[in-house]
Amino acid sequence: MGIRRKVGLFLFVVMATVSLAAMVVASLAMYRLVSEKQANEIERLEASLSERFAVFETMLRSQHQRIVAHMETVLPQIAAELDRLGQAPQDLSVAELDALTRKFGVQHIYFIDRAHKVFQTNLPGDMNLVFPESPFTRFLDSVYDAGKVMNDGIDLSSLTGTLRTYSYFGPKGKDYIIETSTDVRESLAQGNFGWMSTFFFRDLFSDAVRSNPYVKEVDLFLVTPAGTWSLLHVGKKLDPALSERVTKTRRETLSSDGGHLLTVYSGEETKSATDPGYPVTSKFVIRQITYDVGLARQAVVQVFLSSLLVLALMLPVVFWIASRLLQHQLLDPLFNLRKEAGAIAQGDLDQAIANTDRTDEIGQLANSFATMRDAVRSTITNLRQTNLSIERFVPHAFLATVGKPSIVDVQLGDNKRKNMTVLFSDIRNFTTLSEGMTPDENFAFINAYLERMGPVIRDHNGFIDKYIGDAIMALFESADDALAAGLDMLATLDAFNAERVAAGQAPLGIGIGLNTGSLMMGTIGEKHRMDGTVISDAVNLASRVEGLTKTYGVGLLVTQDTVDQLSDPQAWDLRPIDVVVVKGKTRPVTVYEVFQHDPAGLREVKKRTRGMLEAGVEALSRNDIPAARRLFEQCQGAAPGDVATTNLMQKCA
Repeated sequence: MGIRRKVGLFLFVVMATVSLAAMVVASLAMYRLVSEKQANEIERLEASLSERFAVFETMLRSQHQRIVAHMETVLPQIAAELDRLGQAPQDLSVAELDALTRKFGVQHIYFIDRAHKVFQTNLPGDMNLVFPESPFTRFLDSVYDAGKVMNDGIDLSSLTGTLRTYSYFGPKGKDYIIETSTDVRESLAQGNFGWMSTFFFRDLFSDAVRSNPYVKEVDLFLVTPAGTWSLLHVGKKLDPALSERVTKTRRETLSSDGGHLLTVYSGEETKSATDPGYPVTSKFVIRQITYDVGLARQAVVQVFLSSLLVLALMLPVVFWIASRLLQHQLLDPLFNLRKEAGAIAQGDLDQAIANTDRTDEIGQLANSFATMRDAVRSTITNLRQTNLSIERFVPHAFLATVGKPSIVDVQLGDNKRKNMTVLFSDIRNFTTLSEGMTPDENFAFINAYLERMGPVIRDHNGFIDKYIGDAIMALFESADDALAAGLDMLATLDAFNAERVAAGQAPLGIGIGLNTGSLMMGTIGEKHRMDGTVISDAVNLASRVEGLTKTYGVGLLVTQDTVDQLSDPQAWDLRPIDVVVVKGKTRPVTVYEVFQHDPAGLREVKKRTRGMLEAGVEALSRNDIPAARRLFEQCQGAAPGDVATTNLMQKCA
């Protein structure tokens, strides 16, 4: 390092030290004038705001209990009224809904179906609102058919910032929930605390501004997932970034108006944070106090001359001390830090950091470097784990298909057309099975089933595009792989059923449908929420073919398009089972049963009639009805009661 740079650094240290001394003197002078008074005033106001908010919390608790008690009475009455009138909620007009709210003393009424969708309300703006999957929707699931009134506490409206409480009732035997919402502020004004509510919102806080000339504004904000809203000024919302910082640090100070005004934001937990039964859902309240700091500027002017004097007196002393300590105490440790930082930059995340045992600024800087090194190492580790986790939601095969090496390269609208085989599978009578299980048992059951089926699909070079409840949609580049996967899924189901029977549970049945065709794979959505999907008529046909397995009572069906893509169709036990026009289609589709998983005796019977069935279907496609009928009659003689022959004979009628 050159001497000029050393001298420049030395002078910088000297000037910084002298300036620091001057700032200390100026700060002491200012504190003598205003800091003690302003600090005491801020503490007093913060304590006062906390006390007044505690009074408000007491009012809310009492009012919430009154509202809940009222709703526990009227919500069952509303359900009974609908039964008495013999009307379904969706058939009610807005006028009839308004009449219900007036009759039973509620403000707003909603009807929510099991898809978590608002299908009827007296608020047109909320019609057809769908709640996304969240803890709230799981709460709704617990309300359906419960026959009792439940309450989700007091919250701030995400649109208006008003305090509202919501009550829910799931009538027995109904597939919907009756929800009512109440404006707590309006309800307070009409209840026993009406006079106190008016005083709280209008007068209780304004006296802090009137009684102190330095205080310009006070406010209280409740932090909710929908934003940070003012309790005193309806519709006023705090900046989300500022709210997040105050929630983390509990305190932040901002200046405005050219530095004349200083605003202190301080926060504390509400009773909801420690009392699970507390009705207000917000767990954090932020206090805002804005005051004038002009007096501090006057103090700066008063101490300016004394600061100049101190600078003149201290400069020689600082120069003498700095010249001797600069090299040993500052430069050498900084050079070491530069070397260590270079090693970290080269990827050595285990590089030791010297001087971390020092208690001065160099020690703090060294500890910051050590913390940075640990944070970088932790971040890299977390990124690796995150990438592994992402692959569980977005299969690597999907990224490879759309030509993207990583999830970060995926953009909205990326797509690629490809010829693939689509597999759909579904558990038979799952709704009946599900009704006899709790939510936890349902998820445990589905996951136990999917844990066995997922590896089968991957082992045959396929990947799962999505789970649709108990159903699976998977994609394969090879029709042979898809067919082999379907057969192995049936074999895996046999092993799973053996475990269930041994545990005293009923065995399961599944249906699997395969179809091959051209499809478009890509991303849809919007910039903040995207999803990978497949768009194709081939996908829809595969789903409908899977549904036909229930009609024919078989485990695995494939279409003619899939059979045509097999490398050797004769290597598989296939036979045509019907020529159908599935729902939503106009073109007839030849559907084949895969009976390779059937018992040996039944397989032999089906093999004997396979050739005649294929010839009959060929004659049927030529519209040679007599020839087709003769062939199908021969099949009936060889295998009486066979479902395939019966279905195809009906086509000859």
